[in-house]
Amino acid sequence: MLQHSTRPPARQGKAPANEQDGPAPRVDRQSRVGNSAIAGQTTTADQGAALGNDELSSWLDADTQREAPHGASTDSLGPMRSAKVSTGTFGALVGKTDEITLFMGADQKTEAFKVPDGTPCKVVEFDSKNEAMLVEVRVGKDTKKAWAPRALWSDQPGLNKDDEAPGQRDDLIYAYQKGDHTPVEPKGTDTAQGAMGDCYFIASMAAVANANPQTIKDAIKYNPTKETYTVRFYEEAYGGSAKPVYIEVDAYLPTSAGNRADPAYAGDAGGKLWPAIMEKAYAKWKGGYQAIGQGGYGAQAMAELTGARSKEKRPGSMKEEEVIPYFEAAKKDGMAIYAAVENSRESDVQMPFTGGGDKLSGTISHGHRWNHVVPGTMQITDKADKMMGMIKDNGTEHQATAGLYGLAVSEGTVDYKKNTMSLAMKPGEGPAKGEDLELRFSYQGAVNVEKLLVANHAYAFEGVVNEKELQFYNPWGTWQPKPITAAEFLKHFTNISTNKAPTGSTQS
Repeated sequence: MLQHSTRPPARQGKAPANEQDGPAPRVDRQSRVGNSAIAGQTTTADQGAALGNDELSSWLDADTQREAPHGASTDSLGPMRSAKVSTGTFGALVGKTDEITLFMGADQKTEAFKVPDGTPCKVVEFDSKNEAMLVEVRVGKDTKKAWAPRALWSDQPGLNKDDEAPGQRDDLIYAYQKGDHTPVEPKGTDTAQGAMGDCYFIASMAAVANANPQTIKDAIKYNPTKETYTVRFYEEAYGGSAKPVYIEVDAYLPTSAGNRADPAYAGDAGGKLWPAIMEKAYAKWKGGYQAIGQGGYGAQAMAELTGARSKEKRPGSMKEEEVIPYFEAAKKDGMAIYAAVENSRESDVQMPFTGGGDKLSGTISHGHRWNHVVPGTMQITDKADKMMGMIKDNGTEHQATAGLYGLAVSEGTVDYKKNTMSLAMKPGEGPAKGEDLELRFSYQGAVNVEKLLVANHAYAFEGVVNEKELQFYNPWGTWQPKPITAAEFLKHFTNISTNKAPTGSTQS
């Protein structure tokens, strides 16, 4: 089950009254954020599950054999350079100056334009005679093509897609983050999700770090001679056992052009950057940041981090009195515990329309400024039954506007960002008055403002507090939820995934 939500932009000015209880969200460099929550992947039932017969397991066995890391891919300092450049691959142009000069032709004689050092690119063509690459780069809101020297090519994962600029990747720069970023005393609170929808992976790292920090320490090895990191994950081998996979990355991380010391994805400026290194390696393994930034599965991510079997449980199968003992037992057993909030909630009935005759307009109300309509879920009915049929919206995810349609509608539009609607009814077929129309829809955002719970989002469990409440960690690094009761947990959460990492050192 996939869940997807959009992290809110940075707070501007004074917070509304209903937000005073919570800290400001982490600033998004692009006035938006991603945070696809991951609930967990259903597979076959695990008959030996220690925490209940209704739990499900991922594909990894707890007992695995480990092999030595693969050989390094480069012997040079600075960014990673690959021996081969293939068309269609993503990377970055990294030199030793502030700007990179691109050229009109492969002979690199006529300047085309300049881009910042570290600019991500896609290889369109390679000219072996001139040792030049025709690359596609983002310049502002446009995509441009020009030739660059082969020597500037750096092996970097492709960036996440930019939902506010269709067809574009995020407008970011790869910049080097100095120092050794291997985890010393890793904690779940080291993690801070950035402008990408991979909260399933960030929450999984936090959960594993909480339960068994040694697993995180053993998974990341720094090579000071090459200034690279080898990160260990696990994948399914023949027969269902866990096979280690070693991914090498450098410390060039996606950042905004205006602040090269502040990672745009995982990690905060001045904070622990091992989560960013691990996130980058995960992206490289899976096929780029876009591949991991559109949602995933927490049960699988934890298994890929530990090499141990993940178990899943549906809160809907639990009674209220079972919740606290379940979490207490799981934590005592050394489990990494991950939980996901419901995808969306149903709104209360609203009567937002005004006007008469054939022209109506209305404004959608929300209980929190982060909340937004889930496109395609709107239903408008006439409580006086004068209007024929129902009115619906035809929007899809990420659309800013959509149409409203129905048997009685001549023309209708909804603006999801402005929360405005307009209707032109067929002559004589509309409601007697606008106030007769009732609006219902599903929404995402802050589904429990008082407890600071966000829909379609993943959390790492920290512990039972006050003997009867659950404390979770938000992988954003901010907007931390308040302790919740067992009843609130059952109301808002749809999945629990647990994973017991091997005890002691897991070094290869």
